[in-house]
Amino acid sequence: MAGFDLKAFQKAQFVPRETEVTLDALVEAGFGDGVVKVRGLTAHELAEAEESASKGRLLSDLVERLAGSGKDKVGALMDGIGYHQDVPASLAKRLEHVRLATVEPEMDLADVAKLAEVFPVEFSIVANKIMELTGKGQQAQVKRKPSGAKQASKQA
Repeated sequence: MAGFDLKAFQKAQFVPRETEVTLDALVEAGFGDGVVKVRGLTAHELAEAEESASKGRLLSDLVERLAGSGKDKVGALMDGIGYHQDVPASLAKRLEHVRLATVEPEMDLADVAKLAEVFPVEFSIVANKIMELTGKGQQAQVKRKPSGAKQASKQA
């Protein structure tokens, strides 16, 4: 039995797994091409999101911690989209996942919360795609051997 190739794993360089998701409802609503680029999360980011959710913080506290400035503006926006009190832990965690793993366009927590409130299905599509990528792990940067007449099928 071959087993886990620890030496190859130790030598490998990894990059985050990324993909683009097209959010059809955003296209239909007139918000550009609806394409959002997301990546998988790291163990640290997963733990950070879990901690944020499990502490039962108010969303405004999360925003203050993550965004730093503009608390009043963010608070007004949160009130405007219906986030007045504690956010359920499961939602807080997913909001944090989407904030951390959205590559393009970069969104702050207020943007993510607004997306979740006004396009809940599209928000779920993004959050689910992020977890799918996270589950697959990062991609190893594999050096490909040049193609030639003879192709070996040996592991590098």
